[in-house]
Amino acid sequence: MIAHRHYQQGFTLLEVMISALVLSVGLLGLAGLQGVSLKMSQGSYLRVQAVNLAYEITDAMRANTPNAASYNGTFAAITGNQTFATAYSSGTTSTTIATADLTAWRNHLAYLPSGTATISVTGGTMVTITITWDESRLEGTGSSQSFLFTTEL
Repeated sequence: MIAHRHYQQGFTLLEVMISALVLSVGLLGLAGLQGVSLKMSQGSYLRVQAVNLAYEITDAMRANTPNAASYNGTFAAITGNQTFATAYSSGTTSTTIATADLTAWRNHLAYLPSGTATISVTGGTMVTITITWDESRLEGTGSSQSFLFTTEL
């Protein structure tokens, strides 16, 4: 019996090239997925910071309920070097406690990019806190996000 020889040269090289192409497309997909995952986790981190800031100032207001109206206002993050000593410079009263609470809170508000907040106290005990920050770094556009929190002291 005569053996027939098949001359199929180059198929192994072609198979390796196709495998490399499929692998590179898969790795590019994984890199894109990793980028989206990092962006979403950063956005999630900022939302958690906003929630924690709202709870922090609410707890401070509950500790100083008789003077809750002193917390009303619109606030931006402190960019200078304002300390608690500045807030307590005129003695310790419920008003200076509110000022110190807001000073500390505004320092923490700087954790959010372009963080601003509005606190509205109605009826002495109903509190609405709106915290806004800029996510344009994550979205690629001028995207601002807000967290609205309403509670009763």
